[in-house]
Amino acid sequence: MLLQYYSVSEALYEVPFYWMCDDESYASEALRHRGDFAESFAAERLSLVFGPDRVFQNVEIRRGKGETLGEIDVLVVFGDRVIVLQAKSKRLTLEARKGNDRALQDDFKRAIQHAVDQSLSCANLLGDQTVHLRSKDGRTVALRGRPGTVFPVAIVADHYPALAFQARHFLNAQPTERIVQPLVTDIFALDAITEMLRSPLRMLSYLSFRAWHSDRIMASHEHVVLSYHLKKNLWFESNVDLALLQDDVSLDLDLAMAVRREGVPGAATPDGILTRFAGTPFDSIVSEIESKAEPVALNLGLMLLELGEDTICKINECIREVLKRTDEDGLGHNMVISVSGSSTGLTVHCNRTLNHEAGSKLRMHCEVRKYVARADVWYGLALAPDGGIRLVAEVVGNWKQDPVMDKMVKDWSTRK
Repeated sequence: MLLQYYSVSEALYEVPFYWMCDDESYASEALRHRGDFAESFAAERLSLVFGPDRVFQNVEIRRGKGETLGEIDVLVVFGDRVIVLQAKSKRLTLEARKGNDRALQDDFKRAIQHAVDQSLSCANLLGDQTVHLRSKDGRTVALRGRPGTVFPVAIVADHYPALAFQARHFLNAQPTERIVQPLVTDIFALDAITEMLRSPLRMLSYLSFRAWHSDRIMASHEHVVLSYHLKKNLWFESNVDLALLQDDVSLDLDLAMAVRREGVPGAATPDGILTRFAGTPFDSIVSEIESKAEPVALNLGLMLLELGEDTICKINECIREVLKRTDEDGLGHNMVISVSGSSTGLTVHCNRTLNHEAGSKLRMHCEVRKYVARADVWYGLALAPDGGIRLVAEVVGNWKQDPVMDKMVKDWSTRK
């Protein structure tokens, strides 16, 4: 009788490694296969989310014909967002797992810090016009200029509960305006993330939240953080210094994965961000843009996924009213919402005009609203009478006093 199924599962995964390493003639080949598996598995899982045409494996960064500056195990390019993933198969020693501090820090440096350093080094090279990128299958990786955001990710081929705590305390990484805080996790967490967040927008949103709040979250494993995100959205108010997530938070994710992988009866998706607004105008908008790689649509989608439940309910109510009025009188109507605390706003138009005319009106409306609200970013969304997206606009720039805009706002107010 075995009361703890986890022990058998762990043994089946762990023990063969030691058997193979005991064979001196095969040990080096076994380690090579182990590394190849971690890379190919990561590429396979990311391809399910972003599509195989946007996922590249073993990408060399070269300058000229012979100088190789770095190598990326798995590279994902989606719009102006880039994921740089380095996979490490090097294991933590048993001494480190038992808590030997010296062994632990040494193993962490070799198994994880090196992977993070490599990902950051490669991230800094992306967008350099003097380098070119080519994957092992011969594909040339073309970047549209300098990436807007780079997500460094380091994964290991083992699961051990202390990884999240060690990364929090030992990891040495300095994010920049363009390169966010690295995510350190294992292939099992990556498997769950790509299983539950199957669209590029959803996954990039999670990676963004994870980076923004990395120093404010304490959890034993990435599964706990992912489960919380699926239930509540991984967003914390500015007055939250530390969020301690207990292991039981992962229960909803565990059940959903069991349903998907083992056929256990139950809900395949936890009640939360993926289900709560199903069938609403908000859900329709997100669903329509969640796989679009255009930077403007991607930026809008990420902003929408940051919103709280009350704001989303208000947006749904206003959009329904706008669509109803346009359907009744055939005229153009709009709604405006300013996102407090983030210097951002959104205008939603609905009309029957031609796209070029609707586009110019939408952009002018966004510029005026951005100026009046003194915001840094303002988004515009033009909807067809049936609720489908026609156009997306984005106006970006730090607010400053402008006499021309003052006159435009005055004229706009008079016209309104």
